Amino acid sequence: MTRLVQISDLHFGREDPDLLEPLRTAIGAAAPDMVVMAGDFVQRARASQFRPAADFMNSLGRPWLGVPGNHDIPLYNLLLRAWDPFRRYRRWICQELAPTVDLGEVRVVGLNTTDPWAHQRGRVAEADVHRIGEAISAPRAGLTVIAAHHPFHHTEDIEKDLMVGASDALEHWARCGPHIIMSGHLHQWLVEPFVRRKGADMTLQLHCGTGLSTRRRGHPNDFAVLDCNADDVTITRMVAEGGEFQQSARTRYVVGDHGWQREGAQIER
Repeated sequence: MTRLVQISDLHFGREDPDLLEPLRTAIGAAAPDMVVMAGDFVQRARASQFRPAADFMNSLGRPWLGVPGNHDIPLYNLLLRAWDPFRRYRRWICQELAPTVDLGEVRVVGLNTTDPWAHQRGRVAEADVHRIGEAISAPRAGLTVIAAHHPFHHTEDIEKDLMVGASDALEHWARCGPHIIMSGHLHQWLVEPFVRRKGADMTLQLHCGTGLSTRRRGHPNDFAVLDCNADDVTITRMVAEGGEFQQSARTRYVVGDHGWQREGAQIER
């Protein structure tokens, strides 16, 4: 079994300082093999925000992987946004914008969905669609987990635009085999299989809310713990309550004849 922790939307510059130590403590207690940060490390892509974000990630004491979010590229510095939007991200967070790590039973594949020419909306490039499709269908034992910032599916109440290329990516990856997509951006929790046509429901989506930001949008701060095997995953939601992160719900999904299926009832605290 491989244990992952997914966090997202830390938004340093708008972080809640009272949650820094509780989040660090909760992640340490989970003892994951890897922490996956699904973008928006900072609020406004300033060095003064990236510095504490990098310090926090390194203070976790666990291996970690991150991908950029739309807030991780400059908004008001139009020259830098046009010519070198990831300069500060590369300096403080990681040179790679789409890193990949093989953990044996699990392969985490990073995907950069930011679009410097759009304010919030993301995009997935055709080259990335094929790159990740090859990772999913590769002849190896294990589960592919895609780490991206922007979700590939929105519920009807979401006002933000769905990212360019999302539908084509889902169609292609569903034909490649079962996989999980981690995302953030919406500051709300959702976990469910989707692409619900017959024979095509091979994607399990998980997007977390914000781990630290005060921009909660009516939802609590949270993060996810994933216990993964090659064909099943148990997902635990950890929610900030009373100054600490506590288990809120746990659900197990297994790969069946038609993709991901929930195994048993959701366990809530």
